[in-house]
Amino acid sequence: MDLRFATFSEIDLDNRTFEIRRFAASTRLKDSLARFGILDPPWLQQKGAQYIAVDGFQRLGWAKENGAKGAVCRIFGQDCDIREVWSRRIEKKIFESGINLAEKAQIMSVLIVAFQSQEIPSFFLSGMNVSNRPDVPAKWALLSAGGTETLEMLASGAIAERAALEVAEWDERSRDSLLSVLKALKCSASIQVEIVEHIREIAVREQKSGADIIEAPRSREILMSGDLNHRQKTQALRTLLAELRYPRLSSRQNQFRRDLEALGLPSGIRIIPPPAFEGNNWEMELSFNGPEELRKIVHSARSIVESDRLDAIWRWDRRPGSPLPSAAARQKQDENKTTSNEG
Repeated sequence: MDLRFATFSEIDLDNRTFEIRRFAASTRLKDSLARFGILDPPWLQQKGAQYIAVDGFQRLGWAKENGAKGAVCRIFGQDCDIREVWSRRIEKKIFESGINLAEKAQIMSVLIVAFQSQEIPSFFLSGMNVSNRPDVPAKWALLSAGGTETLEMLASGAIAERAALEVAEWDERSRDSLLSVLKALKCSASIQVEIVEHIREIAVREQKSGADIIEAPRSREILMSGDLNHRQKTQALRTLLAELRYPRLSSRQNQFRRDLEALGLPSGIRIIPPPAFEGNNWEMELSFNGPEELRKIVHSARSIVESDRLDAIWRWDRRPGSPLPSAAARQKQDENKTTSNEG
């Protein structure tokens, strides 16, 4: 690339062909420009009698706003192949500084057009920690095509990459609705994925969109609550979605809690069911400060243990002798419902 001074009358700053927007406010560049001016020459490409910007959109804009007549720039010739220009532009972007999810989505969208999914150079994918699975670049391109609102949420830093890819193929309303919720909840990546998967599975089973689940009255009551902080909202939403996804298990858990309360166990005793109420390995946990307290706990619990009141905990749906279906059976029932609805 040649290095030369280009005047702003020669540069078409309205042409944004090569722009990769950050969609996140940062004062670092502005502060650096104010202190030192332009240290790294912007890149241009000649197009007829004018130039278009390739890299350095903000630097060029700052120079023009501050009364400069132009700037020293590196120039791509008019005959330079567009794939070569994009390759250098993207390589500089990737390895110069950390990129956010919005930038990654835009870059992947460009690479798909320039190289086709199967021909994208591997060093670009590894440089961005992007899987080389055939479907992944297309998902990033869909996120890029989502528009400004989607890209701003991706750039916020609050959305986990895997969660973003999981919703890439959702309809626009559902995708943006869920991304907005995840941004507000500020929860971990694993919890974001859990929420996404539950909503998707519920939506498929009930033949609804993801937005229908998110915007349902019970969900909105949690998300719009002024009494809950973001952690409490996250936990309340997870509980609700688990209840909707596995209704029989949730019903059993609620019944178990009510039975324990009715039983009136001493405060030092906990009865712990097997995971998902599957199997017969129940546990009892005792908490005490010494032998005297232990004697009191055992004495107060003896009448409960020797009565038939304890049997209620092992009954399902209040039907004596009716066993609780295994967790595998309950999950199979839910999956069958989902499969039948998909068909």
